[in-house]
Amino acid sequence: MREGDDLYFAPGIRFSKVDLDGEALPGQLAQRIRGYLLDPARLCLESRHAFAAGLILVSTVDFLAGLHHDAESLNSGGVGADFRLFVRRRLQSFTGDLHQRFYDEFRNGLSHEARIKNAGEFSFDWPHTVRLAGGRMCINPRYLLAEVETALELQTRELEDDGAARAQAAQRIRVLFASELGIVAHASRESPCRKARSLPPCAYPLHDPGGYVASVAAEKIDAGLRAALAG
Repeated sequence: MREGDDLYFAPGIRFSKVDLDGEALPGQLAQRIRGYLLDPARLCLESRHAFAAGLILVSTVDFLAGLHHDAESLNSGGVGADFRLFVRRRLQSFTGDLHQRFYDEFRNGLSHEARIKNAGEFSFDWPHTVRLAGGRMCINPRYLLAEVETALELQTRELEDDGAARAQAAQRIRVLFASELGIVAHASRESPCRKARSLPPCAYPLHDPGGYVASVAAEKIDAGLRAALAG
């Protein structure tokens, strides 16, 4: 997320401050997930937007399930297996084959088509996470949020205690956010004037394929410096 000249990994945490080689990473990951995913999902629930809340929560599960991937496995067939394993082990309501159906019908349907397959649904109409009705899988996102929060707390503690797992999570972050981390690293090596000339177009909030915005910015900075020196 960009605010002004800064790219943020999580609320209050710039990408330049992400602790990829240290012990602060688990807390920073948790702050990202809560600030950008779980808190917005809670706002959707308060407004009774069940589908929007469920969509955010399924995306959160997808991210949590993949934190232990290494760079080579990101494009392998292991993503689905990890999602199903995470759901079966960490979300208590998905017993039997429900973890498989959650992946097939909810995760794949929402990720690829913005819908739930096999007539599945999100609803507030019963006081538990999962319900089967006429063969359809129905999920109450309010209760799913509670299970995802518990899973996040457990995973955060594990990353704090397990250096190897923390290193895998850091590698996952390096791969997923390679562009953002590259922009920040590039900017930190440049002077203010050279930044305006040399940052790639994607580093600017506006689409600037010809570099026009960058060149105008550089000219204004140079003009301002000349005026200051002349004064």
